[in-house]
This record gives sequence, C-alpha cells and structure tokens, in this order.
Amino acid sequence: MSPIFPEWPDDPDEPSDGQRRLVVQADPRGGSTSWMASGACHGIDPELFFPISATGRAVPQIDSAKAICGRCPVRQNCLSYALLTMPDGIWGGTTREERIAMRLRLVPSRAPAE
Repeated sequence: MSPIFPEWPDDPDEPSDGQRRLVVQADPRGGSTSWMASGACHGIDPELFFPISATGRAVPQIDSAKAICGRCPVRQNCLSYALLTMPDGIWGGTTREERIAMRLRLVPSRAPAE
C-alpha cells in the first residue's frame, strides 16, 4: 500500500485552479507527517516527483525534482520517512533506487559463521 493517494476529482477540497494535490496518510509506523506541509515541494505539481523511469528522458525531470529538494527545510525528515516507508518517487532528494542502495549500506553485513 502506497502512503500517497491522489484526491478524487469531485473532492470539494480540490483546488479550483485545476492543480492536482496529494493526500498523505499518517505514517503507517506511527510517526508524525506534519513536516510535509513545510516541504519545498508543497504546492508544486506532484507529477514532477514521480518520473516514469529512473533513466533516459526521465533524468531531467529527476534533476528538477532533486533541485527543489535541495532547498527544502525538511529534506532530512522527508528522507527519513522515505527510508522507512519506501514510497515510489523522489523523496528527500533521492530516487527509490537510491534509497534501496542506502538501506543496503545501512544494514550491517553478517560475518560468515565459522
């Protein structure tokens, strides 16, 4: 289950200017997500942060999203959240693939049994 869901088009809270928004569930592990309202991405078209791939023509889109993350005051909160929940898209200035690699580096390797 993804922690992010688009709002329905007939939602009475939908902005009248035609922009799309994201609705974020509470952190499934019990943490607060109130920091999200302070994100540099708040109010920007969410599609920017969900490229169709991690290579090829999607690279400029990924770079644009990461540039916004680079000036974000809650980037660390966002990255921590993304490492915990592993959503798709750009979170905390990283792609899902980059977060998978980070998690693999954070997991201590086991020494072979002797």
